[in-house]
Amino acid sequence: MENHSTFEGRIPTPMALALLESLRDVDMPADPEELAESDLPLNLQRRLGLSTVVVDQIRRYEQRRSADVPAAEVASLFELIGRRPDASRIFVEAGQRIARDDLESRRAAARVGARLLPQGLREKRALRRAKRIARRLSPGAAISLEHRPHALIVERGILASAARDGAGCAVLAGAIQYVFSEFRVGDFHVSHENCEGRQGTRCEWLLTRNGATTDQSESSGDA
Repeated sequence: MENHSTFEGRIPTPMALALLESLRDVDMPADPEELAESDLPLNLQRRLGLSTVVVDQIRRYEQRRSADVPAAEVASLFELIGRRPDASRIFVEAGQRIARDDLESRRAAARVGARLLPQGLREKRALRRAKRIARRLSPGAAISLEHRPHALIVERGILASAARDGAGCAVLAGAIQYVFSEFRVGDFHVSHENCEGRQGTRCEWLLTRNGATTDQSESSGDA
């Protein structure tokens, strides 16, 4: 098991909250009446996201949204969710929630204006926004960008090491997908073949248009 005391720095509370809210939403049945019509204690035992512990922690995070959470505490959430067979789904949804909150913090005029930029500039703006989210999720990590094809690189980040087999990296994949969609840059596919959590040399999120690869990567100088 990872020694979470090695994770330094702090992470914005809304990002930790997004993890638990996504866990809760996945465990909430489409029809809440299902809980009332079945063995409630057994159902709650199987649905961690509806447990008293998770509900109480969500409430505590909601009460201190403007504060930060120790990275080690967030790493424990990654590890907890990473044990589940549906961890990838929860992490992707959390990443999308995190990106939505991040973009909503910008003024509406700025968001609309970004969509009016030329295609190439929109792509670069979207990638820089994703980089900003990655930096807030992994304090102390080395983060850089590459282009042709677009790629976001993270080294020594919390996402790959907190959950087994790098499952937490799906959070950033979900965030990237959401950001690129909101910037309306077209149909991009996000792949994560190189991952520190799976003995990779670094974590790399590669973005290709319509699944097609392009020329070799070159540094953009955005690091």
